[in-house]
Amino acid sequence: MSRERNLSSVKNIIVHCAATPDGDDRFNAQDIDNWHRERGFKRAKRIQESCNPVFDSIGYHFVIDIDGSIEGGRALNETGAHCRGYNTSSIGICMIGSQCFTQAQWDCLTMTVNTLNLMFGRRLDIKGHRDMPNVRKTCPGFDVATWIENEFKPDPKHLIKEG
Repeated sequence: MSRERNLSSVKNIIVHCAATPDGDDRFNAQDIDNWHRERGFKRAKRIQESCNPVFDSIGYHFVIDIDGSIEGGRALNETGAHCRGYNTSSIGICMIGSQCFTQAQWDCLTMTVNTLNLMFGRRLDIKGHRDMPNVRKTCPGFDVATWIENEFKPDPKHLIKEG
C-alpha cells in the first residue's frame, strides 16, 4: 500500500522501460496499471482520489508514451512502487518500449528530468533501474549514465528512426 512521503526524502530519479515492443503505440499507463494490479501493487485510496484516480495500482510517477506525451501515475508526494529499497527516496519514470525510443520520448524524458530538478531546487541523482544495487534487470535498455554524459542526447542505436 502506498503512503505519503516528505518530498525532502526524494534524492533520485530512476528511469525504467515498460518491456514492451519498441515503437508500439498500443501500450500506455493503463496497461502498466493493470500489470501492477496483477502483481498486487496498491495505492492508498486517500492519495489516489486526489491524484490520477483512474490508476489504483501503478507504481511509477510518470509514463512517457511513444508520441512523447507524459501520463501521470503516482503523486510526487506518494511513495512509488518501482524499485525495492529505493521507493521512498525516488521518483520513477517509465518509458514505453524496451531499448529504442522515439525522439519525442527522449525529449520528454529530458524535459521531465529538468523540470523535476527545478521543482526540487536541487539536482536529483538520475539512475537506470538496472544501475541500482541488487537489481538483476536490463531495464531500461540503455545506459542512463552515458545518456547524461552525452548531454541528454540518445545513442543513435537507441533511437527509433522515424519516417
